[in-house]
Amino acid sequence: MAAQSKSLDENIETLKEAYTLLLSLFVALGLVLEHSKTEYFIFDRSHSNYSPPLDLGYAPYTGDNPLKPNLYWKYLGFYFDHKLLFHEHVHFYSTKALSSVKAIKMLGSSTRGLPPREKHLLYCSCVLLIATYGYQLWFFDGARCKKALLSLKTMQRKAAIWITGAFSTSPIGGVESLAGLIPIHLHLQKMAGQANH
Repeated sequence: MAAQSKSLDENIETLKEAYTLLLSLFVALGLVLEHSKTEYFIFDRSHSNYSPPLDLGYAPYTGDNPLKPNLYWKYLGFYFDHKLLFHEHVHFYSTKALSSVKAIKMLGSSTRGLPPREKHLLYCSCVLLIATYGYQLWFFDGARCKKALLSLKTMQRKAAIWITGAFSTSPIGGVESLAGLIPIHLHLQKMAGQANH
């Protein structure tokens, strides 16, 4: 752990030097570098929780107010965490998909509105694509994704209950089967297999 801390501290010094060099290049080109918009993120697969702040040397991130590392980094709609486990990414998109399922419930109940076939089509065409966005980041051979799959199963169960009009206490396997949905982990396996060909 001491070696890990030393390595991170050395990286911070290198970052400070690189930032100073970048600032001088910006000034030479007549550009302005806004220090207040600077973000800092650490990728670290070790078991250590050591995440030192960065004294940038420029206000507002200097002295008693150093720049603290962000917990998550969002890039092109992907949420990266320190350990590259992508729990935040899956949580964000499964929650977004669940919100979509709740919203499309307004399109009709089990007695009025869309028939089950059209509900199924709507779910597969819209909601499922949201839930599985970026699945290649975290769903692959050898990946530990039990927690991620649990939140997606919860979302799909709600959708299956809406499609079929079943009771909320119905078992997931039964309502998925009646709704014409394959289990989410099998759906991801199918998409991963198709992507590899």
